[in-house]
Amino acid sequence: MRLIAVILLVGLLGGCAKHEPARTATAPAGPAPDGEKLFMLNCATCHMADGSGVPFLQPPVKGSAWISSADPQPLLSLILRGSAVLGEGSQAFDNDMAPQAHLSDAEIAALATYARQRFSVAPPARPVTPAEVAVTRNRPGLP
Repeated sequence: MRLIAVILLVGLLGGCAKHEPARTATAPAGPAPDGEKLFMLNCATCHMADGSGVPFLQPPVKGSAWISSADPQPLLSLILRGSAVLGEGSQAFDNDMAPQAHLSDAEIAALATYARQRFSVAPPARPVTPAEVAVTRNRPGLP
């Protein structure tokens, strides 16, 4: 009888435990992602750590209109969807850029913010937000 009471008590107390909310792509737990590290892991192999690219293979990102635009949406679209968003413009370089949609919204926001601050003609006044990435990720009709 005592064993049954203990089992019931443990079961009841377990039901009272707080449950952690589910994590989403736009609300990561823990510290903010490191944009420089994400750039080095996902972009620098092709675009080089200094943003210079590789002639005829990968375009430079340093000073690029995609990086320097006041509106981050085109850059976010390029990151999420790869060089397919360039249409025929993607034929200017031999290697295609793969979509980076496997990264979370927070990771893409950190990566884009780093790239814009490091390689833009005039660094932007504010960082890219995960909410801006979510808008681009959910935009219909783009490749």
